[in-house]
This record gives sequence, C-alpha cells and structure tokens, in this order.
Amino acid sequence: MRDTAFAAFTLAAATLAAALPTHAAPVLIDRIVAVVNDGVILQSELERAVGISSSQLRERSIAMPTDAVLRTQVLDRLINSRVQTQKAQEAGIRIDDRELNEVLANIAQQNKMSLAQFAEAVRKDGLDFLAVREQIRDEVVISRVRQQEVDSRVSVTDQDVDLFLANPANLDDAEYRLSAILIAVPEGATPEQRELARSKALGLKQRLDKGEEFAQLAAAESDGQQALQGGDMDWRKGANLPTVFATVAPKLKTGEVSSVLDSAAGYHLIKLTDRRGGGESQTVTETKAQHILLQANAIRDENATLAQARELEKRLKAGEAFEALAKEFSDDPGSKNAGGDLGFQPPGVFAPEFQIRLDQMAPGEISAPFTTQFGWHIARVNERRTRDTSIESRRAKARAAIGQRKAAEEYDSWLRRLRDEAYVELRGANGSVITPAAPPAAEAAKAS
Repeated sequence: MRDTAFAAFTLAAATLAAALPTHAAPVLIDRIVAVVNDGVILQSELERAVGISSSQLRERSIAMPTDAVLRTQVLDRLINSRVQTQKAQEAGIRIDDRELNEVLANIAQQNKMSLAQFAEAVRKDGLDFLAVREQIRDEVVISRVRQQEVDSRVSVTDQDVDLFLANPANLDDAEYRLSAILIAVPEGATPEQRELARSKALGLKQRLDKGEEFAQLAAAESDGQQALQGGDMDWRKGANLPTVFATVAPKLKTGEVSSVLDSAAGYHLIKLTDRRGGGESQTVTETKAQHILLQANAIRDENATLAQARELEKRLKAGEAFEALAKEFSDDPGSKNAGGDLGFQPPGVFAPEFQIRLDQMAPGEISAPFTTQFGWHIARVNERRTRDTSIESRRAKARAAIGQRKAAEEYDSWLRRLRDEAYVELRGANGSVITPAAPPAAEAAKAS
C-alpha cells in the first residue's frame, strides 16, 4: 500500500526528467521526507512548516533551537497531523472550499480585517497564503475528527461532579498562566523507559535551577504540544488545568518552577508565569413577573389586537385583577392558567425586547402594551431578588472542567494508538529509508 503512496510523485518526477534536454543535469524540485501510511510528506511542506514555527518563536522572543532539533519537532507534528487527517478521510469528514472560506473570514474578522487584508498580512509575514489556507483546513478537519472520535464519547456523571468538588483544589477560581515541559514515555512503557525519561526531566530541572531559560529549553527539549511556543499554555482556570498540574500550580510563586511531576504520559516541569483573579462570588438578579399575551388571528387582526391590549391596560389600571384578566384573555398557554405568572427568572430567559421592558420597570408597575415576535404583551413586575448562584455555578464549571480533562486524556490515548498503528518511515536526501519512525514523544501525551 505504501508503495502507491509515492508512486504518483515518482512518476511525475520521471516525466519531468524525460522532458528535460538530455544533456541537462538533474534538478531536485522536491523530495519525500516521510511516508505516512499511504501518504507522503514533502520537503517543501517541511520547509513551510519550519518557517511558520520559526516566525512564531521569534514573535515570542524565544531563542531558536538548533536547526536539527527544530526540524525534528516540526516533522513530528506534521506526521501526527497527517495520521489524523487520514483518519478524518476514512470517516468521511471533508471541509469544502465554501466552508473553509467562512472559517478564514471569521479569523480575519477576529483580527479586524477583511479576508483580502488577512491574506495580504500573511504574505507580508513571508508566508504562502495558500499553504496557510490548507493548514487551517487540516486544523478544522482534525478538530472535527477529534469531536467525532473522542469528545462525543465523553460523559460526565453527577458522581463525577461530587467527587471533583470534594477536592478543595478543584474549587480554585483563580486563573494561571503556566508553561510546561513534557518528557513523554510511550504507552505501555517499561520501567527502564520511564526511568530514562525521569532522569532526563531531572537533568532539565537542574539546568533550569542554574538559570537556563524555560522557554528555550521547552522549545528544544519538550515533547509537549506547546513546545514550539516555549511551553506556554496560556491562561486557564485552576479547575481546568490537567489533574497533574491542578494541585501544584496554586502553591507556586510567580516565576517558580515545579519539581518533576509524574503522570501516565511521562514527566513534567511547570513554571508559573502569572496568576490573576480567584474567590469571586456568583450572584444573579431575578425578576418575578406576570404578563398577558394577545396574538393576532383570523378573527382579530393586528390593529384589533392592539386595541384590545389597550383596553385591558385601562381595566388593569382601574383596579381589575391581573390574574383574572390573564386567565380570561391571554394567548400564552404556558402561563394563562397561572394568571400570567412567569415565576422568578434570571436575565436571558425571555426574548430581548421583553427582557428590556422588564428591566425598565419598578416592582408593582404595569407596562403599556408592547410587541415582541410573539405578539402584544402587557407585563407587571411583582418582585426582584438577588440570589447567590455560587453552588450552581461551581457545579456547571466542574462539569465543564471534568469534560475537558476526560476529553484531553482520551485524546492522548487515541492519538497514541493512531500513531502506533500507522506505518511511518523517514527518508534521506537520496530517498533511502533512514529508520522507521517510532511513535513521537512529542505527541505521546498532550498534558496541556
């Protein structure tokens, strides 16, 4: 199967060579640097990816690793991207040009640019826009296959939430900006393999203690997903941190590096770059209201409906009971039998026009008739209260955090299996096989 992977490439090269004058010296246009199942990675792809990664490192003012280390890291990432896009193709996941253009337009809009301006900005950075476009297509495809193969299978139970909240460390509302170095071990690693990885992590900790830059070491040595960003994990809530980091990060001082941390994925070092927030209570103001809804119908047109609403307003202000008129006239089946009572509701439950009108009213006030997409309303605000929703908020956040952790752990395992099952070989400049490429440590676990 893999022979057909680069047969077309070889045939094209041979055809081009036959078209050249017989006296001309061979010219290398492109070459295969890796075979991945029935696909290939070309030298030109590697060069583009190296250029993008170099640009990102310069933007972050991270010292550039050696060319050999950078190329190894980038090729490793390309291989993992390729096995995932191949899995997506098997699953029938495609991103057509129309959908890709919508994604690019959204990215441009987030950067306050038109799509044309975004393309020009990419070119000014010295990058090939068409190559960047295809890279974004791959990222969207990988996101879709991950959602289908991993995220959709993750479930969070009430018991999971209870156990999560029973750990005080998981109640941390503070946000942390961490950088991480991972020395990965393969799935099912032997004790000798784990000890070798641990020794390497301890050696890196000694180098950091002697003053070497964390970001530079991460770029050169880390097997983590953020290696080429200097290990930067960006801002995350304490509850959303990987489990192995969650109990350690709150104890670190800004700028401090942890001791070596052990997980199934390997050995980690984390540095606390910054910390913010934490301890905020969650409250919401709820409004208890009533309403009468009148809708136009075959017998009563829009003008007649408004006229009846105005008549009911007069009767209410004259002292008639809101409950009685709602039960008799309201067209809202959900509240009619309760006298128009809507109960205590937080902001965002009602249609925006209805919510705006309620927010403008004082308790006890009856509105003039006003319209929404549902018809004509008369509303009365009965009461307001401020309620502490910290417990509800914590449970919702806990459920989200558990889901993210479970999805990340399952993704790690899925990606390792995918890479273990893939046929990967690296090729030298003359096309010879260098060595079968082992599953990459760089992706063995995405602890961050």
